[in-house]
Amino acid sequence: TSEMQQETRWAINYLAERIQMAGSGVPPTCGWQVIENIDGTSGASDSLNILGCYKSLVLETTQTMGNSGSQVKVNNSSGTGIGDLCVISDGTFTEIFLVTDINDLHLWHKAAPPWNDDNKLDHAYGLGSTVSVVSYYSFFEEVDEEGRKNLMVQTQAYVPQILIGDIDTFQIRFKMKDGSWIDDPYEDELVDIRMVEITVRAKSPKPLKGYIDPAYGDAYKRLEMKTIVIPKNITII
Repeated sequence: TSEMQQETRWAINYLAERIQMAGSGVPPTCGWQVIENIDGTSGASDSLNILGCYKSLVLETTQTMGNSGSQVKVNNSSGTGIGDLCVISDGTFTEIFLVTDINDLHLWHKAAPPWNDDNKLDHAYGLGSTVSVVSYYSFFEEVDEEGRKNLMVQTQAYVPQILIGDIDTFQIRFKMKDGSWIDDPYEDELVDIRMVEITVRAKSPKPLKGYIDPAYGDAYKRLEMKTIVIPKNITII
């Protein structure tokens, strides 16, 4: 029970930190929803996607692009890495791209769907355009070869990793401006989100001898934790 408590609390804190910063540094016209929950049907676990600026890194372009080519020159590339997502904006046009290579102060964005459809941007950005480094997190349930359900985390640059093993369910709910709780707000409803509730119910990896769960009638021990998060960047309270 102590191990389940520790792992579940750590996973919920990890989720809460990223939900709290959803939308940070992301212009509303980037074309991607900053928080999206895919509600599991019939009690199945949810899947959550979050986009935000977790490095707090904002760059500037140092030259006007001659065309909508495959590289952007910035004032400092030391904090960026291959696999980073960048949102570039000149105040009128905004789009998102994946960094596929870095050469000195040049960020390359070769074709890498779904972020880069081809080897060019849709617009030639001018001197002084902002480039915000962002991350896209996906949280979802995955059943391993032993039939155990795990809560996974994946970013745009890495393969899925186990956030917490042996879960029974993962659920997300949103409290809206009108006081109602919903499971999957649309993009135009994000500004009405006031709170996000996270629920993770962990399950012992093996049945326990002599134990019967009073709710489920099996020999697995369960532990459920909830927390409430107030997002900072997708709403004005």
